[in-house]
Amino acid sequence: MEKSIVIIGGGLTGLAAGSYGRMNGYKTTIFEMHNIAGGVATAWKRKGYTIDGAMNWLMGSKPGTSFYHFWEELGAAPDWKIYNNDRQSITENREGKAFTVYCDADRMENYLLEIAPEDEAPIREFMGAVRSFDLAVPTDKPSELYSLLGKNKWSQVTTKQYAERFGNPFLREMFVAAFGADLPLSMSMMTLAMQNQKSAGYVIGGARALVNFIEKRYKALGGEIYFGARVEKILVENRKAVGIKLADGTEYHADWVISAADGRTTIFDMLDGKYIDDEIKNRYEHPNLFAPLVYVALGVNRKFDDVPPTIDGFRYPLKKPYTVAGKERTTLNLRLYNFDPTLAPPGKNVVVVVFGTDYDYWKKLRENPAAYNAEKEKITDEVIAGLEERFPGIATQIEMRDVATPITWERYTGNWRGAYEGWMLDSESLMSDMKKTLPGLDNSFMAGQWVNPGGGMPTAVWSGNHTMQMICKKDGKKVIATKP
Repeated sequence: MEKSIVIIGGGLTGLAAGSYGRMNGYKTTIFEMHNIAGGVATAWKRKGYTIDGAMNWLMGSKPGTSFYHFWEELGAAPDWKIYNNDRQSITENREGKAFTVYCDADRMENYLLEIAPEDEAPIREFMGAVRSFDLAVPTDKPSELYSLLGKNKWSQVTTKQYAERFGNPFLREMFVAAFGADLPLSMSMMTLAMQNQKSAGYVIGGARALVNFIEKRYKALGGEIYFGARVEKILVENRKAVGIKLADGTEYHADWVISAADGRTTIFDMLDGKYIDDEIKNRYEHPNLFAPLVYVALGVNRKFDDVPPTIDGFRYPLKKPYTVAGKERTTLNLRLYNFDPTLAPPGKNVVVVVFGTDYDYWKKLRENPAAYNAEKEKITDEVIAGLEERFPGIATQIEMRDVATPITWERYTGNWRGAYEGWMLDSESLMSDMKKTLPGLDNSFMAGQWVNPGGGMPTAVWSGNHTMQMICKKDGKKVIATKP
């Protein structure tokens, strides 16, 4: 008789855990509070435009790379279409001079040497590290089943620290602007290394296309999923998880419980904070989270043939700064999806401008719906004014406008404080996954970005896979993975 698993959350982690559970002979049932699968890997439609809320690039998009087999096993790779950008980003300074990050390592190195030949030594060291970056990420087993994970020396150096080695002031300024001041340099190196090898492409159709492939695979394997099913409690008997209770009072019992939902909600609401230790307590009492987002999306009747497609966007300074949630904004970073024809009608495009913001500001503002909506409209007007500075006439070409705030993310995904990727990456959290089990509780696992810092779609999927490996080990099963 097959054992059963209840999975809380139908995001990528939940779908992956459910799929691998079915491959290994378990009865799996997913309970998702929203009416669609995907969690934060999501998109929504407005007036014929699709607003993608997650997809920039996807690790393992190239056959033969270390992560590709996951996408094969989960049913995405056989049918997807991948687009590989030539440029990661374009950033302009106040003089209108552009700095481009190219995906090809040779092209990028030559470009940097043309800009700052006097900085040949740090340029060649950086690009050499990109070319030789070890992309053999240990994804096949959970960290709990490894005896040691080594540290990359670049994980201890921030982008800003490395930029100080450049003598050329333009390169020093733009290096930080392009890669972010405080992130570990290894993150930028890893991204550039994957893009150089064309193993970090974009799935045409964005996040919804990826989720749809995996959801279809999960159902084809015989997995069940219930939508509009908010889990209120994890049922525990004799310090062992035995099932869940929904908000409507319905109970479902199972041999194993996996929470791929919000970490804080799982630990302190579903389990009443009964199964914690000092590490867990410290994490949640002193959180270092990804800043939540304000997401301004516009449907524009414009081709943008004059802007080369990029992965991370086109940035430029504003002549007239404005304020969002009490913070002055001096630049616009817009993402143009002019390389994905599925997101907009022919000849038109979706433009997205994203801001990191303050959760508490929006939480309080939401108490007054009129003020909340007025602030969203104000921000949209100011974004359009900022776009008009660089793209004259664009204001008359806008056919759709939409704004998502941290409260939007919290409402639809349950993510604590709207932190769409959980714990913020720094040199410490980069190598410090949390345990997938809670102290004193058996037959229960946590999976996803709240136990695997860094967030992102690959992290979500391998977390689901790794959790199933641990369950198989507990049950004395040999892990099986099959391709469609």
